[in-house]
Amino acid sequence: MADLLPTERRTDEELAREARAGSRRSFEELALRYKRRLFVYLRPRLGSDQDAEDMVQETFLKLYRNIRNYDPDYRFSTWLYTSAGRLAISSYRKRKVEEARSGMIAEAGSPDPEAGADAAAAASGLWNAARTLGGDQYRVLWLRYGEDLSVEEIAAVVGKTRLAVRLLLHRARTNLMKRAGPGPARAASKAAAVGETPPG
Repeated sequence: MADLLPTERRTDEELAREARAGSRRSFEELALRYKRRLFVYLRPRLGSDQDAEDMVQETFLKLYRNIRNYDPDYRFSTWLYTSAGRLAISSYRKRKVEEARSGMIAEAGSPDPEAGADAAAAASGLWNAARTLGGDQYRVLWLRYGEDLSVEEIAAVVGKTRLAVRLLLHRARTNLMKRAGPGPARAASKAAAVGETPPG
């Protein structure tokens, strides 16, 4: 059956509605329209061209699987960029977890944790000591420095006020410095200096 308008002349929303109804051709046209634009949007947020290309593919695969959830009352581009942004954040957080783990493994194999290590490597060695803090103190430290979340984001995750999160971070850093000793404490102090100032 012939289409009334070629896919190239339809709006994004028309194509998305057709894709939602089962038209693979309409979805492919959307992917063609947005592939380069989505790459340009994602590239600064990811580490390389390859990572951005992979994320573009992953985004379109996710949208294709979930096209039935598209709400035609909204612009397709909003749905696309929201999904891509969430996937990029998830990918970034997974990468940070892997980097922290590999940093801890590398340091565990070194007899002298400060020998030849830069400030970031020394700071990553604090995670073993941080685990001994337990509970909310470890959690807020990990969310702030492991996941790079803001105080507002941490407050939403842990269900506490921003002030409570700031207090927890201050107590956690103080307790960590006491447990880690003078060498790692210097690294923790540097990390704290770029973080939040404790409430007075």
